[in-house]
Amino acid sequence: MRHHSVVGLVLVLLSAVACAAQTQAAGAQAEGKPKPDPEALRKYAGRYELEVGLIPVSTLDVTLEGGELFVKPSLVRKRKLIRKSKNVFRDEVEGARYRFQTDDEGQVVGLTFPYEGAEYTAARVRLPPPSTSGNTTFRLKGHPGAQVVALAGAFNNWNQSQFLFGREGDEWVCRIDLEPGRYGYKFIVDGNWLLDPSNPETEEDAAGNINNVLEVKPR
Repeated sequence: MRHHSVVGLVLVLLSAVACAAQTQAAGAQAEGKPKPDPEALRKYAGRYELEVGLIPVSTLDVTLEGGELFVKPSLVRKRKLIRKSKNVFRDEVEGARYRFQTDDEGQVVGLTFPYEGAEYTAARVRLPPPSTSGNTTFRLKGHPGAQVVALAGAFNNWNQSQFLFGREGDEWVCRIDLEPGRYGYKFIVDGNWLLDPSNPETEEDAAGNINNVLEVKPR
């Protein structure tokens, strides 16, 4: 019995030594592994856009925050992207695969992502500066943490990346020039469409969407 006890003790000690060695080796390997370079991820940051109405996801805003990449698709919350290979990432919420497309010069030009069993590629767009001058002013209070607030309507074929709001005090403001007429419009806050809280005038369009209505009278 004593012989068996000694053998068992020796096996336990050997196992502990092996585990410690493995832990030390793993730590050394982790220390030697280069950390992701935030500047290398910066090239992916930007807005990617699909045609409005194709699927509910019409924009994807990719941001670099704290050295990590995040994506905010339309209508859903922002999620972190985990790098899997050169241009392929998976989101931390659903494990969905995001693949950045590049041109012959290595410039990022698009983002392929899954939606309901199919893949779609959103083209990268360059956002203009906020629209700060014009004869018509739109205002939106609150939303201090928003990244991109846009104005879309019949006046610009519902383009969601053309007219951007700028932050002024405690509200977002966008000014554009409009000819006299009647226009449907909506605000878009980080990819989420919403009605103008300050305008009670609304109507339903042919597709069943409820939009604000603005009538610009001749001056």
